[in-house]
Amino acid sequence: MIKIVFEGSIFLHQKVGGISKYINNLNYGLLNNSIKSKIFSPIVINEDLKKKNSNTIFFLRIKKIPRFFTKFIYFINNFLTIFYIKINKPDLLHFSYYNNSLLNFIDIPYILTVYDLIHEKLKSTQNKFKKSELVENASHIICISHQTKKELIKYYKVKKKKISVIHLGVEQKIYLREKKKNIILFVGSRRGYKNFHSFVKAYGTSKYLVANFRVVCFGDKKFDTAELKLFKDLNIENKIKFVSGNDKKLNNYYKISNLFVTTSFHEGFGLTPLEAMRMSCPVICSNLPVFKETLKNACLYVNPHNQKNIKLKMEHLLKSKKKQKILIKKGYQIVENFKWNNCCYKTAEIYKHVLNER
Repeated sequence: MIKIVFEGSIFLHQKVGGISKYINNLNYGLLNNSIKSKIFSPIVINEDLKKKNSNTIFFLRIKKIPRFFTKFIYFINNFLTIFYIKINKPDLLHFSYYNNSLLNFIDIPYILTVYDLIHEKLKSTQNKFKKSELVENASHIICISHQTKKELIKYYKVKKKKISVIHLGVEQKIYLREKKKNIILFVGSRRGYKNFHSFVKAYGTSKYLVANFRVVCFGDKKFDTAELKLFKDLNIENKIKFVSGNDKKLNNYYKISNLFVTTSFHEGFGLTPLEAMRMSCPVICSNLPVFKETLKNACLYVNPHNQKNIKLKMEHLLKSKKKQKILIKKGYQIVENFKWNNCCYKTAEIYKHVLNER
């Protein structure tokens, strides 16, 4: 049986989120495809990893990395990961994130999943998770959307034959429509390219939306000073609140929300709209190529650069029960296209292909 190790840098980088969810689901599903895999992540901040799972190895969970200790803790994780690989001799390494610190110390082939090219598009100068050397030396690269593949080729000149597109999955259990509680839901990070401020301004300048709906922001970081000032300027301090919690709590908010909105300028895939759809929550999202690739006609699209357009589309959908029912029904159909079983099977086939080529 083929042995795979997932290095666990994403579980030290991300408390909750789509990437850690992807690696977890891959790890659980690969055994059904004759692959023996393990996540190895000695120190984690992630809340999804469970110690009781025999194919997950971690020793310590901390709430957050203490100030000034980031490099030290990453060093410990990398050192122990290299030691684990040398002792257990897996056939392949699958990087959970862009951890280039391991490259000089491993001598086995590796798979890299590229989630997006947002840092490249924004010309970010951050050096913590640079992709270039990892991309160049990977045995094979998985992109989570055709749009990400297109951008990877553009920025890194990677040969097409080295890349496979495998869409992420979403749980297939559909939850029929429950009683809604006049909530517009925004999920995840609100920083920079997520374009949260345009959504807030669109909401805050609509008399109809403010009078009839409140906003819930589900994530892991409370509102900062600039956000609170924006709410005050728009006179909506009492109409918008922050909530954090686990997937169970998030799923409940999907169920009771009248609308899920994402106005991001850039995305690599977008799990949250699909999660909303399976919970019978209508979706409005940016008119990005990647959303049109995955969501088709099961949502309303907005121009993320146009606050008036965002406001009018939200008002239009929330005033029309008929349109909401149509989108909910289409959402159920879209969700069926994204199964974790398919993701795991296609990934296992890549592992086998890479090893057969050696």
